[in-house]
Amino acid sequence: MFVPNKFLTDYCSFSRRERTGIAALLGLVLMLFFLPDVWDVLRKDVETVDTAGFRLASEQLAVMLKLDTVAVKRDYSYRKRTYAADSASRFERYERSDGASGFEKYERPPRFERYERRNAAPRFEKYDRFPRFEKYKRTPPLTALDINTADTLLWERLPGIGPVLSRRIVLFRERLGGFHDIRQVAETYGLADSVFVKIQPLLQLGDVSLRKIDLNKTDEKSLADHPYIDTKLARAVIRYRNNHGPFRSVEGLKAIALVDEVIYRKLEKYLVVN
Repeated sequence: MFVPNKFLTDYCSFSRRERTGIAALLGLVLMLFFLPDVWDVLRKDVETVDTAGFRLASEQLAVMLKLDTVAVKRDYSYRKRTYAADSASRFERYERSDGASGFEKYERPPRFERYERRNAAPRFEKYDRFPRFEKYKRTPPLTALDINTADTLLWERLPGIGPVLSRRIVLFRERLGGFHDIRQVAETYGLADSVFVKIQPLLQLGDVSLRKIDLNKTDEKSLADHPYIDTKLARAVIRYRNNHGPFRSVEGLKAIALVDEVIYRKLEKYLVVN
């Protein structure tokens, strides 16, 4: 059932902000509606130019100068400038009688003659279509590389090894104290597995002479410089030695909680107890 009061309440009630907006909108509409009329009132009248005076003055000037202001159509005839048929013969007789001696006879310019080109560019000399190349010096075939004695230049000869990787391999070897297994080369930072697989057949392990660390004489910094020992493990080793006395053997590292079987197998060849 339709209830007028409810309809008016739902659809015709506005908040204070809405009423303010509606009033402003109505005022703007009224202002735009009356703006043309207001503009006509406020606009200044444009001064019109009276041309009647100019027209009268021009007519008086024409009378004074006795000019006819109406254009009159007139026919103009022109004399035809034509010559009779015997005019050409009269010109020829005049020329033969030396009447035109004051004019020089026109001479046809001479034909173009051949001329030699000056500063001509030299012609191309014959060239050998198949120039000879110097004999290519074939690089010697790659031979097996000793991973403990090879320098950076020898490492660069391997496929996939550039100056950066060659320096990293040599530096890694020096920090370790030498390689005891070819597979250690693959642990070099930045060396891809695919590259190592490619160069592995060209690597060989010669005489092994590892530089070892004495557990009872080293300090924390020297231990931490080794690639297989981090700072936390180096601190634990020194603390264990200070608390329990000197190590009697390398196997004493197994008593440290941080040293598991994998770490011990990697370290045992680089440690010694004297």
